[in-house]
Amino acid sequence: MLMFYSYYKQAALGPCNIPRPTGYWDTAGKAKWDAWNSLGNMSKEEAMQAYVNDIQLVSIFTMSS
Repeated sequence: MLMFYSYYKQAALGPCNIPRPTGYWDTAGKAKWDAWNSLGNMSKEEAMQAYVNDIQLVSIFTMSS
């Protein structure tokens, strides 16, 4: 799910430009930041396409199960 979150953030806001959360207990915030930051300078269009491609893969997988 973090992959979809990161694609959404990249498509909506562009590359991650905020500092990583520092709170000891904010593991979810750190994981989200790490996922978004891992996309680097991926363009908004590339992020949108990657989101759609991965959703299609998940849909195909769940339909065949």
